[in-house]
Amino acid sequence: MSEKKRKFTVIDVIIVIIVAAAVVFGAYKLLPSIMHPSGMRHITFTVMLQQQDQNFADAIHEGDKVTISLTEKDGGVVKSKRVEPATAIAFNSIEGVYTNEIIEGKTDVYVTIDADVKTNDLVLKTGGTPIKVGAEVPVRGKGYASSGYVIEIDD
Repeated sequence: MSEKKRKFTVIDVIIVIIVAAAVVFGAYKLLPSIMHPSGMRHITFTVMLQQQDQNFADAIHEGDKVTISLTEKDGGVVKSKRVEPATAIAFNSIEGVYTNEIIEGKTDVYVTIDADVKTNDLVLKTGGTPIKVGAEVPVRGKGYASSGYVIEIDD
């Protein structure tokens, strides 16, 4: 009996490449969380709540406990708030320029919140909500609820 010598075919090479790529991809995704485990950190961040009624702005008070995630468990404390007239960009066709126009009866509310977040090299999170500049987060307190965008983070 003669023994057949095993030859590598093109398909075998493709399978080896796919398996190697899967291992490299898995290591790329898992190693940062293994090498730099998450911890807790206290941060202060500002959320801009656009075009709200004045009653909404009046309901927010310094020291309020607010929920900033969808789980109803994770939150922070309102450190301060700033209220400004709401504006919108409008095109003036007569002069051919864009201008900021004040929206009557609406305000932009800037809420600064102190919170404890889970942190690692990739993200700051409270519950399942990532806290990063530009991210939309819900802000819910007693008597008010809205969502806005994180515009500043101080750690």
